[in-house]
Amino acid sequence: MGQAPLVLTITTLITALPVCSAFAQAPSKIRINKLPIAAYVPAEYALSRGWFKEAGLDVSMDTVAAAAIAIQALIGGKLDIIYGALDVGLRAHAQGIDINVLADNNNAQTKPPDAAAILVRADAGIRSLKDLEGKRFLVNNLQNVNWAYSREAISKAGGDPSRIQFLELEFPQMVDALLGGQADAASTTEPFTTIGLGTGKLIAASYMFVDTQPGLNIAGWMTRGDWVKQHLTEARTFRRVVQRAMDVLNQSPDEKTKAILQFTPLKPELLPKITLDNWSTELNPDDLQKQLAVYKKQGAIDQTYDVKTIIVP
Repeated sequence: MGQAPLVLTITTLITALPVCSAFAQAPSKIRINKLPIAAYVPAEYALSRGWFKEAGLDVSMDTVAAAAIAIQALIGGKLDIIYGALDVGLRAHAQGIDINVLADNNNAQTKPPDAAAILVRADAGIRSLKDLEGKRFLVNNLQNVNWAYSREAISKAGGDPSRIQFLELEFPQMVDALLGGQADAASTTEPFTTIGLGTGKLIAASYMFVDTQPGLNIAGWMTRGDWVKQHLTEARTFRRVVQRAMDVLNQSPDEKTKAILQFTPLKPELLPKITLDNWSTELNPDDLQKQLAVYKKQGAIDQTYDVKTIIVP
């Protein structure tokens, strides 16, 4: 009779142990940026399905910002992983900032048509990219991937990019600027490539990624070198979950369409007409090395390096 309270106490303690034990670890917190574009949908889809949490990650989308802005939050420690054009991370590392590339996310097509294009007016008499010398050329940002590869495509066609006036303008405004005569060419992306071509007054003078580097690794996931050293398992898990979402969406066109319409402002009638990038987390080191060479040639960076040193294994 006297031993019963002791048995009850021990049983109670054993029952309570898993709750307060070190073995019951809370999910690892990862803060990422967010973009309402089709290429970002796999991350949104994985989060909505609870797959990150299922894998032991507490992922939060803290900032709506493109990589050129989000990288400042990454460097400052306010974000842990960011999505964006890989040129941002590659150029930052060239400037001595400790940035690592965790994963690819979306690639250009290997043959036309592609999401990215150089649009010109059909009646402008521009028969070759060399004809753009002396013209006004719109890009969403100077020194970025669209700018560099537009210049590279022009160089490949025998033109001199230094003789072209490059002007910054946001993607949504480019088509109207071309139609209104405020510019002669524009480096666009979807859905604005399709919107422009749909006017019947603009043509694609080049699909610059396809014409210069088919299958270009355009955008992906980046992090800080010091963060990934302390969170390598979490980084790899994040990459694996994003790929899981890609696999599901790539294998189910209907589900992919539904997800894109759910997580982006794309209109249902426009989605079937646009050319989407290819989705994959697998990085191609040779592709990234070629990108660095292009950025140096076009003046976006001063020196190159071995990209394998910044790719998260």
